Amino acid sequence: MATKKKDRPWDGKSRPSNDKYRNNYDNIFGKLQQEQRDLDESYRQSLRNKKEREDNEEYLKSLKDKL
Repeated sequence: MATKKKDRPWDGKSRPSNDKYRNNYDNIFGKLQQEQRDLDESYRQSLRNKKEREDNEEYLKSLKDKL
């Protein structure tokens, strides 16, 4: 039968909540969130560029048909 060890102030599953842990957490996941925002913006820009290219192609096709 397993017994719980009382030498640690936490259960081993959750993390100790101290300033060093919070700073490291913010360092790691803050960067990931910024990278995700950058990727999202890049994706939206690529969609705008694609729409602009399609609009330009339609315009050029209509000019070609007129000639």
